[in-house]
Amino acid sequence: MKKIKGISVSEGVAIGKAAIIHREVLHVDRKHIKAENASEELAKFKKDIKIVIAELEHLIQNYAFSLDQKEILSTQKMILADPEFVNRVNYLISEENCSRENAISIYFTEVADIFRNMDNQFFSQRLTDYEDVAYRLLSHILKKGNNRLGCLNDKSILIMDNVTPSFVTRVFEKKIKGIITVKGSRNSHSSIIARSMNLPMLVNASGLLNEVENDQLIIIDGNNGEVIIDPSPEVLLDYENQYKQEQNQKEKLLKLIDVQAKTTDDKIIKLMSNIEIPEEVERVVKYNSDGIGLFRTEFMFIDREELPTEEEQYKIYKQIAEKMLPEPVTIRTIDVGGDKLSRILNLSHEDNPNLGCRGIRISFENIPIFKQQIKAALRANVVGNIKLMFPMISAVSEIYQAKEIIEECKLELKDKAVEFNPDLPIGAMIEIPSAVVTSDVIAAECDFLSIGTNDLVQYILAVDRDNEAVASYYQSCHPSVLRSIQLTAENAHKRDIKVAVCGEMASEPRFVQLLLGLGVDELSVSPGRMLKIKNEILNSSLHDSQLLAEKCLQQKTSAEVMKLLN
Repeated sequence: MKKIKGISVSEGVAIGKAAIIHREVLHVDRKHIKAENASEELAKFKKDIKIVIAELEHLIQNYAFSLDQKEILSTQKMILADPEFVNRVNYLISEENCSRENAISIYFTEVADIFRNMDNQFFSQRLTDYEDVAYRLLSHILKKGNNRLGCLNDKSILIMDNVTPSFVTRVFEKKIKGIITVKGSRNSHSSIIARSMNLPMLVNASGLLNEVENDQLIIIDGNNGEVIIDPSPEVLLDYENQYKQEQNQKEKLLKLIDVQAKTTDDKIIKLMSNIEIPEEVERVVKYNSDGIGLFRTEFMFIDREELPTEEEQYKIYKQIAEKMLPEPVTIRTIDVGGDKLSRILNLSHEDNPNLGCRGIRISFENIPIFKQQIKAALRANVVGNIKLMFPMISAVSEIYQAKEIIEECKLELKDKAVEFNPDLPIGAMIEIPSAVVTSDVIAAECDFLSIGTNDLVQYILAVDRDNEAVASYYQSCHPSVLRSIQLTAENAHKRDIKVAVCGEMASEPRFVQLLLGLGVDELSVSPGRMLKIKNEILNSSLHDSQLLAEKCLQQKTSAEVMKLLN
């Protein structure tokens, strides 16, 4: 029996057989064809693209449950349909007499060379997208690369050097027990996707591939961040009992669906849901959520040739609002970087999109689009339970500007005699340090605040959560983060408005007491995590939570805070 330490992505135990997948190196011959066969080769290339796009669409429709997954897969579709790519490969086939796999390889090598000479994060991410597409397309043509996927089943624990978000989506279809990677970070998109699927995952298990063989019995211990290889009978029995207890706990949690989320000293905590697509509303209603605390609207703007109309948005918002009555629905205006919308907005690429034109900034740069979204929300609010929230607010002046645009929208709707409800509560996402520091003046102009901890941690600590090299610096319980949450809550309460947390922190049971103690009024989590968080609230005392938060705020390091929480 051997134990290897890693970083746990999600709590819980998984027991299964090791299924090691090495990313097969695809060798492409620099093959040429006869000139008279060029037309046939062009037709085959066209068919290849259609087949791979259809595969991607199948994954998007059936297995992409989050915006992260949809974005990754949709980006790959866009690359395959890009005229620059198609035209270049067509030219290499028809004019240079290259085989289609040779032409595809040449094109992607050219792109990779260009991106590698551009020393910035954005182009590094784009290179990964292009490499994924090249591998997917060439795997299809060469009939190689994915042969081990057929070996995965509902008893498998997948082991890889690293895994992309799109690959997580593909293997989920196999109903595997879990995933272990040698590299990776807890806060990468792949990890967040696995967590949203309730799929056990352990990352950064250094040296694992040297210690494990295919079909060996292994255990993922998500509670202690360990993988156990070839466990002894006693250890296996212990973990089997733990697994049974977890399954029993899940059954008990289902009994909490109709129980109100309140602490042992009777403080009611609004427990709401984050959703990314309208289809998730059914789960939200099923789990008796107190509302939708974050409706990410980006899905309407991604993987499209044209922008959604006001009417289309209105129908979606109204439908969700009606299903959620009488609970509130908080619509967040589009919060993606310009790189994600460049196809339909005709925007140029940015060197660093995370610090560029994203969030409220992209709305201000595209006022007609912003107005359509506001008007759709105003019209749908005839139902009476819609709120509007603005992302990536950095200064109160942005709230002033947004309010002015809302008033313009009201006048324009009134002039056209279109029915709407002018009583639309507005709020700001607090996820930038400048917004925290000025949260007193921002709160004075809002009806509510919502703290987006994912970006807040990233911006406060200057840490890219997808960068494995600095993963250890991404610390949700860093003293500066805790003080930021407390300050925001204090400033919100001074203005008699509520403050919510809608980031990953809210979905983690170990942080619930801390957040309540810091003054957070509402938690908004993924539907699948709701009952676990409710259970934590029901077993917490507000008084004890405040004492815990006080102690945590006195600590000097993240490690000291985590010691208290554990």
